[in-house]
Amino acid sequence: MDRITALRARRAGIIEQMEAIVASVGENEDLTAEQQSQFDALRAEDDRVAAQLSQAEDLERRRAAAARPAAPLPGVTAPVAGQPAVPAQPAEKGLTFARMCRTIAAAGGIPHVAAQIAEANGDGGLFANQNMGSGPAGGFLVPEDVSTEVIELLRPASVVTAMGPRMVPMPNGNLTTNRRATGANFSYTGEQTDIDATGYTYGQVKLSAKKLAGIVPISNDLLRASSTAVDRMVRDDVLADAAQIQDRFFLRGSGTDFAPKGLRWQALGTPFATTHIMTMTATPDLQKVTNDLGRMELALGNANLPYTGAHWTMSPRTAMYLTNLRDGNGNLAFPEMQDGQLRRKPVHVTTEIPDNLGGGTESEIMLVLPQHVLVGEHMGIEIAMSTEAAYKDSSGTMQAAFSRDETLLRMIMQHDIGLRHLAAVSVLTGVTWGAA
Repeated sequence: MDRITALRARRAGIIEQMEAIVASVGENEDLTAEQQSQFDALRAEDDRVAAQLSQAEDLERRRAAAARPAAPLPGVTAPVAGQPAVPAQPAEKGLTFARMCRTIAAAGGIPHVAAQIAEANGDGGLFANQNMGSGPAGGFLVPEDVSTEVIELLRPASVVTAMGPRMVPMPNGNLTTNRRATGANFSYTGEQTDIDATGYTYGQVKLSAKKLAGIVPISNDLLRASSTAVDRMVRDDVLADAAQIQDRFFLRGSGTDFAPKGLRWQALGTPFATTHIMTMTATPDLQKVTNDLGRMELALGNANLPYTGAHWTMSPRTAMYLTNLRDGNGNLAFPEMQDGQLRRKPVHVTTEIPDNLGGGTESEIMLVLPQHVLVGEHMGIEIAMSTEAAYKDSSGTMQAAFSRDETLLRMIMQHDIGLRHLAAVSVLTGVTWGAA
């Protein structure tokens, strides 16, 4: 197997040299005599190495076919002929993605070296169906099956996608769909009386792919270790960081040319701004808190939307206040908060809803009907690695990956968010519940 790996690496190097010679010639130019001589020599060398590789691979296949089963270890009962084998446990989702990231990082971003490392570690098919030449720093596009698996894991980690919005593909990076602004107005009429012609009026939801990107620093000490625990840690770090960034924009994105307009701002500048964006009642107590929550539900109900299927999103401070709030008899006002429910609707808690808005102590609560939320996805996941790049940590301090012995993993996805019905989100602003 070591000889096969070495021969494959040799072929990759020869082909790279041949490609370099061809690339050095203009589109309408021919190879010089010297270049043609070099190219012919490399082609002959590649043919020779290819023959040796074919011979070595044929020998390896024959050796595998002639191999005999090893004797069972002491204390281990050999399987009985005809008896069905115990089915293998399904592979844990996301670990293939993490192994790919760890392998390309260990290879220093060199594609054919990553393939060799994967082959040596028994992961020969790890890079079989992917293009690793898509980025200058070892970037590569994650294969579609692995990309889908990672996105599937990301969805429950993100507050917005955990609600179960409508996921729609955007193969061209854009999607325009109609949304109903008003419905048909029917009325009773008498015999032989003209019926008024009424109909729907429509608006449009326009989604355009926005690039979500994040950088995750990973210790090279971890990357040098080959274990499932390390793969799981890499996967979890990537998912946690991606979910945080995604929620930041899906919830409160300003809606620039490069960032999605979050659910908080969808109704701004529309007639629903006056009915669906409301302010907390001053000097809150249990009755006022209950009334404010009811006002948010009523905003959806008055728009003929089933608010019983809506989801709450709030900051940890607000959630803790509602969890601890008691009535005059000392009973918990909302005991279901301990089970992640409020007024029979799921509660999603995220730090991406700030507690320092307004005068510095205000927060917000959103009530979202997920079946009217559209999330358009343009592509899978693009990964790039670097051991030399610099990055800013959480405090904004510039760090150098090289001096810290780290590998930087940059993940990019493209998507956008919109509402099929603008009335599907109500917002309570100026919330000081739980503020000191």
